[in-house]
Amino acid sequence: MPGDERGGAGADGWGGPRPGDASGPGAAPWPPVQRRPAAPADLLLGPAVAIAVVAGIVLLVDALPIPAGSNVALAITASGGAAIAALLAAAALSPRFAVPLSWVGLAALPAWPLALFLANTPHYLFGVSGDQQFRVQFLTRFADSARLADFAYADLPPYYPAAWFWIGGRASALLGVEAWAFHKVFSLATLAVTAVLAYALWSLVTTRRRALGAAVATTLAGLATLAAYTPYSWLTAALVPPLAVLGMRLVRRRAGVPWLRTALLVGVVLGIAAITHTQILVFAGFVLTVLAVDGLLTRTARPVPLATTVGVVLAAALPLTLVHWLPYLIASAGEPTHSAGQHFLAETGSRWPLPMLEPTALGALCLVGTVWIVARADRSPVARGLGVTAACGYAWYLLSTLVLAAGTTLLAFRIEPIITAALACGAVWAAADALRWLRGRGGAPRAAAPPGTGPAFTGPAALATGRHPLTGPAAGVRRVTGPAAPTAGVHPGAGADRHRARPAVAVVAVLAAIAVVAQVQTVPQTYAWAGTAQDQRPDGTRPDGSRDPADADAWLGELRGTVDGLTGRPPREVVVASANQKLLTYTPYFAFQTSVAQYANPLADFPARTDELRRWATAAGPGQLLAALDGSRFRAPSVFVFDRTPDGDLQLPTSVDRFPDPDAGAPPATFDPRLFEDPAWQRRDVGPYAVLVRTDVAPVP
Repeated sequence: MPGDERGGAGADGWGGPRPGDASGPGAAPWPPVQRRPAAPADLLLGPAVAIAVVAGIVLLVDALPIPAGSNVALAITASGGAAIAALLAAAALSPRFAVPLSWVGLAALPAWPLALFLANTPHYLFGVSGDQQFRVQFLTRFADSARLADFAYADLPPYYPAAWFWIGGRASALLGVEAWAFHKVFSLATLAVTAVLAYALWSLVTTRRRALGAAVATTLAGLATLAAYTPYSWLTAALVPPLAVLGMRLVRRRAGVPWLRTALLVGVVLGIAAITHTQILVFAGFVLTVLAVDGLLTRTARPVPLATTVGVVLAAALPLTLVHWLPYLIASAGEPTHSAGQHFLAETGSRWPLPMLEPTALGALCLVGTVWIVARADRSPVARGLGVTAACGYAWYLLSTLVLAAGTTLLAFRIEPIITAALACGAVWAAADALRWLRGRGGAPRAAAPPGTGPAFTGPAALATGRHPLTGPAAGVRRVTGPAAPTAGVHPGAGADRHRARPAVAVVAVLAAIAVVAQVQTVPQTYAWAGTAQDQRPDGTRPDGSRDPADADAWLGELRGTVDGLTGRPPREVVVASANQKLLTYTPYFAFQTSVAQYANPLADFPARTDELRRWATAAGPGQLLAALDGSRFRAPSVFVFDRTPDGDLQLPTSVDRFPDPDAGAPPATFDPRLFEDPAWQRRDVGPYAVLVRTDVAPVP
C-alpha cells in the first residue's frame, strides 16, 4: 500500500525508532506515540459491518444464476476481486472514509470468492466430511441447547474449545436456521470479522494505511494456506503477528505508552484463543514468552515492570479461559484420560513452509517481507515482532518433528498460516520504507533548522505541529513558532520530491491491486478438494432434490424418523451407537463412540469404549448383553444403528489409534441378531440398516 502521509511516529507508526535510530541499551527513549489511536468502534462496529457485508454477499450470490460446473462463478470471482481491490485502494487513499471502506473491503475479501465457490451448495467447505463432521455436530449440539456439553459424549464437559460453536449454534437457533446450513454463513462471517479485527489490532501499532495493508496481506495469506477450512482457528491465528508487535511494546515499556490498556487487550485476545482454539493460545504464548526473554537478554526490558505486565496479561486472559477449562479440569481430576488429538501428521505439517519461494503474488510479498524483516530486525520493533513470530513458527515445526520420537506431534500445519501472514505483512513496511526513500531523494538541500530544533523540519505544517509531513515526530524536536520561525521554509526540491514519489505510489498501489486479484481468483483452485464432498441433506436428498436408494446416506431421514418414533424422546436424551455418523452430525443425539479417535474427548476413554463394544458383541445371549450394558462404566446406548450384512449379522464400524500408521484399520464389531431377541428391544429395518431401540432405560438428563 502507499506510504503513510498522515504521519505515524517513527518508521513504525507507534513510536518505534526510525531507520538509523539506535535500539538497544543506552538508546534514547522512543518518542511518545503522536497519532490517532484505533477507536473502540474498530472492535465493535467493524465486526458488525463485516457481518452485514457477508449477509449481503450471501443473498446476492444466492440470487445469481450460476450453473454448476460452469466457469461463471470463476469469472464473477475474478471481476469481483478487481472491484474489491479498487475498494481497498479507495480506502487507502481516502482520508475521510478510510475506516468504513476498509471494513467493507476487508470483509468482502475472503467472503466473496468463497461464497461464489460454494454457490451451488448449502454446505460449507467439504460438506460434512472429514473434520467438518464433528464441527457441524458441535454446532448442532448448541443449536439444540445452550447447555455447555461435549459435542459427542453424554455426561462430559467439552474438551475441544466450544466458544465458536456455542455462538454459532445459539445464533442458528435464534435465526431459525438449521445448524448444518448455518455453518456456511457463520464461517464466512467469521473470516470477514477476522479480517476486520486484524485491521483493528494493526491500527494500534501503526497508521491506518499500513494497518489496512497488513490486514489485506494477512487475509490473502489465510486464503492461500487453507485457513478458511478452520475459521475458528484463524479468528485468533490472524491476530498473532500484530499481537507480537504489541508484545514488543509491552516488553520495551516506555513513558507515554498506554501499557495497561495494551496488556489488557493482549490478555483478552489470549483468553479468546483459549476458548476457541487451544493450539493458537499455546503458540501465541510461546511467541510472547520469546519476546519477553529477548527483552531481558538485550536489556531492553526491566524485570519488575515486565513481571507486572505479565501479571496483568494473565489476569485479563484468565476469566475467559476458566469459562471453558474449569469444568473440564474439575471433571478430569483423578480420572483416567486418553488423548489422541495430536496424533495426526499432515503432509503440510511434514515439510517446512517456504512461501517466499513460491512463484505466486503472495510468494512475492513473502519474499519482500522476509528481506525487510531480516534487514530491519535490529532497528524496527515491527520487524522484530514479525521476525520472532516467523522464527517461532519454524521452531514449532522443528519441535513437532522431534516429538515424533514420543509418538505425537504438535500439529505444525496449523502454524503455516501465521508464518505466511507474518512474512507477507513485512512487505507492507518494505513498501512504505521504499516510498519514504524515494521521497527523500533529489532536490536542493533542506534549509538548516534553527538551533535546538533537532532534525530539519520544513514547511508550514511541520512548523505548526512539530511533525515532519513524511517521517512524523522525532525525539528531541520542539515546535518552532513566533518571530524566530521561518515563514518560507519549503526547500526548492520539495515539489520535485512529491512529483518523484507519485509514480512510485502508483506502482505500489497497482502491484497491491494485482496481488489481491491474483489471490482472489485462485480460491476455486486452492479449495477444489473441499467443494461438495458430501452434499446429502439431513433427509438424504441431494442438492437437486433427488434421492438414490443405493446410497446409504439416502436413508438419513428415515433413520431419524425411526429412532425418534421408537424412543419417543427428544434426540438430546438419547445415546446412539451408529454405523452412520452423519445421523449424529445432523441430529443432536449423543454418541456412544466417535468415528475418529482424534476427535474424542480424553475423558471418554476412546480405546476402552471400543473394547466395550467388542465385549458386548461376544455376549452369550440376550440376558448377558443386557447385563453387560447395564453394568458398563459408560452410559450405554439405548439405540443401535447397525449395518446389515448379507448373511444377516449386525455390524458397527470401529477405529483404533495406531499413530503414525495411516493404514491402521480395525475390524467392525459384529453382533449376532439373536442377542436382541428380547422384549426389551424393538427392531426396525431401514434400507441397509437395522435399528434396535431399548426404551426401558433412563434418558440423558
